[in-house]
Amino acid sequence: MLHLLQPIWTILTAGIAVPVLIHLWHRRPGRVLKISSVQLLAASSVRHARSWRLSEWWLLLLRCLLIILLALLLARPVWRKPITARNTKGWVIVEKAAYPAFSQRIDSLLGAGFQLHAADTSFTLLHHPSALPPDTTALSYWQLLQMLPQKIPADLPVYLFTGNRLARFEGTKPAVALALHWYTTTPADSVDNWNGYTYLLDSDSLRILKGHSTPTGTTWQIQDTLQQGDTAALYCTIYTDKYAADARYLEAALQAVQQYTHRKIKIQIIRHPDALPAKQDWLWWLSDSPLPANTRAVRSIRYASGIAQPLTAWIAGSTIPLYKRLPVKDTAGVLWKDSYGVPLLTQQTLYIHLDPSWSELVWSSEFPQRLLDLMFPAIVDKSHDRRMIDAQQLEQPSIQPAAKVASIPQEETSLENITWILLFLIFCMERYFSFKSNKKKCITVTGIRNW
Repeated sequence: MLHLLQPIWTILTAGIAVPVLIHLWHRRPGRVLKISSVQLLAASSVRHARSWRLSEWWLLLLRCLLIILLALLLARPVWRKPITARNTKGWVIVEKAAYPAFSQRIDSLLGAGFQLHAADTSFTLLHHPSALPPDTTALSYWQLLQMLPQKIPADLPVYLFTGNRLARFEGTKPAVALALHWYTTTPADSVDNWNGYTYLLDSDSLRILKGHSTPTGTTWQIQDTLQQGDTAALYCTIYTDKYAADARYLEAALQAVQQYTHRKIKIQIIRHPDALPAKQDWLWWLSDSPLPANTRAVRSIRYASGIAQPLTAWIAGSTIPLYKRLPVKDTAGVLWKDSYGVPLLTQQTLYIHLDPSWSELVWSSEFPQRLLDLMFPAIVDKSHDRRMIDAQQLEQPSIQPAAKVASIPQEETSLENITWILLFLIFCMERYFSFKSNKKKCITVTGIRNW
């Protein structure tokens, strides 16, 4: 059955009205008869006969087909047919990197009548293993598994051949009713060593965090060296005018972060705007006054303005109570929320004060931890992760399919290539008949004038 993935483009078929109107407006030149008795008279204007008779219907049909095929091409036509066990003995879904490890098993399954499919979101039907596309998709294997029941019936055998890298098994494992046989292989690049990060310590030495990942696990090693690099100290400036207690709470939390990480962090409290450094890495603007426009800082966080509103809530992800909050005006880049999902901290604005009368955050041991995550967020780089998944985690629970299937899985075949070919052929035919028609008109007009 024909289906259109982008049916909105079918509105272009209304364009067939243009060639229809052109062909209906038929103009044919009148015959010019020269008579000897009036040859010396002034020539009168040549009149044309008009009629609403449909002309050149074959050419009109080709032009209408051109418009229809163009609209069909933009609508992305596909042919869908129900998949039943009678169409094929089963599916073989293969990643290109996994084929060499299971080539004999895969070839025997294909020889037994199984269909070969790529491990992509469309499960593209392939005719030979040499047509396997490169493994460029980063989609989780669990997501691919969740898509399978929409493509095949539950009683159709499926053989899945993929890698076993743990980073690709992200998210919640789906429970699907499939006759699934899953085989995994360890990729060739199963060991990786890299430098996680490098920063300057308060002892003027460098700390390097090195990572080592294998299929059995990932380990980290800290190495301190006296070799200097391009890493400089981190300068943090706290400005306040009337919230001196807030500044002291923040300074103590930043010192805790410095003691834990041993990073070289320079912390200073400023009480007058003119004393602000020319440049700093972090600027905490604990004031109701607006941030000066000429302030230079890599990252700045300021108190929001407005009248404090009483609140009974908690900081999301903790049991820290909240008592007051300022009106929320900026919701871009939310970093902290309350238990109702309302922002407390965005990329540039803090909607609570660092004071016990606003919340108990400053009394909590989570305060330095939240600052650590804010200033030095963990870098999640899955490209170095070489851990493999346990084979037992791939086993699917025994789930009986529903007595009545809500929707029958269908096989989808793209018709875009066929549409392109038809469009080209119709265009060539239209050009041929148009040239032939123009040539015939020229011969007719020339004959009438010479008559």
